[in-house]
Amino acid sequence: MDLSVCAHRGSPSVLPENTVGSFLQAVDEGADEVELDLRLSADGRLVVMHDATVDRTTDGTGAVAELTLRELQALDAGGGARIPSFEQVLDGVGPGLALQVEIKAPEAAGPLAELLRDRPDDLARISPCCFDPDVVAELVRLFPDARVGLIASGGSAESLDRAVELGASRVLFGWSGTDRALVERAQAHGLEFSVWLVNTPEQLRDAQALGVDGFTTDHTAATVAELIRIEEAAP
Repeated sequence: MDLSVCAHRGSPSVLPENTVGSFLQAVDEGADEVELDLRLSADGRLVVMHDATVDRTTDGTGAVAELTLRELQALDAGGGARIPSFEQVLDGVGPGLALQVEIKAPEAAGPLAELLRDRPDDLARISPCCFDPDVVAELVRLFPDARVGLIASGGSAESLDRAVELGASRVLFGWSGTDRALVERAQAHGLEFSVWLVNTPEQLRDAQALGVDGFTTDHTAATVAELIRIEEAAP
């Protein structure tokens, strides 16, 4: 398959989002890359959690930044799953899986660089990304050889120019404002272009028509199956 398939927070329709089991499920379903979210616990540990609080995804309450790793991992993230530390993800998903690491808390960037300093193989497979251009600039500085990405809710020439200015390697834009001209312009600058989210056969065909390099999906198994079906039906 020419398009790179990124699993959004793992396979959340099957297993709890942002857990090791969910990431492994996405790999089994055919994902080329897994997207996850990083925050810092109260004791400075890198933890995988999308929201600023644990309320939505666990049986607990409170801000991630105000709970220690031990307190966080005492919570049930669904079906007995636990909130993983980033180290647990690196060790638990196997060495070959590409990881799109979205920095949710700016203060997580430095500890991420520190952790990966002694893990060169893991450093080579991560793509640190963020919505915040200032954080992206810091990521480019900390990870000069990584596929640093700027995320935006929609595509625009302004966001693309900002990504180029920052020295990013990829852009990850939502559907609004994203068209083939923007994709081609990004690729002409040497940027990898991913669109999100691709959750239906129609969106998959639209992504192919745009000429993007990859996409993020909530439904890896169904999307990969549809992509294979399209390719097998092609003349």
